[in-house]
Amino acid sequence: MEHGKSKFLLSFSLAICLMFLLSPTNAENKTEPRRNANLSPFESWRSAYFCIMNNHSEACAQHNTLTFNGTVFVNQNEIVDYCIGGCAQHTLDVISCVRDVKPHGFKFETGASLSFVQNAIQTACNQHTALNTSYTKPNGATSLYGRLYMPLVSALTTLAFISTFNM
Repeated sequence: MEHGKSKFLLSFSLAICLMFLLSPTNAENKTEPRRNANLSPFESWRSAYFCIMNNHSEACAQHNTLTFNGTVFVNQNEIVDYCIGGCAQHTLDVISCVRDVKPHGFKFETGASLSFVQNAIQTACNQHTALNTSYTKPNGATSLYGRLYMPLVSALTTLAFISTFNM
């Protein structure tokens, strides 16, 4: 009787192991990245990648889709079709997907943030102006001016103080 129970338990255990090993599992959802766990930074980057890669829409022309570059350019004569035709909403949905899976630290290749691209699209659609989300980083002269401003003001103030009181 003991031999029969152990044989049954061994068979049952092997069957369970085979069931787990052979069952089709999908650890990440590539078509709906919001369903992924995103517990690590790497997983959230992959989910953001899937959001942008699943960026195909019938409403958008190929050159009007959002890519990792972050650049979308729409002429002023095409902006009404872009906004009303659903492409703008589709692009905003992709941005929303990326924001949901990677809420902090996502930048496009140009350095533009999600908010920059989103605001550019919304402004272009509201004002019916051309849309250009190309982003340029601030130049070095601006930061150089900021670093030199306070030392320059304090040095000139000191010189004025010395010359006024003949020290």
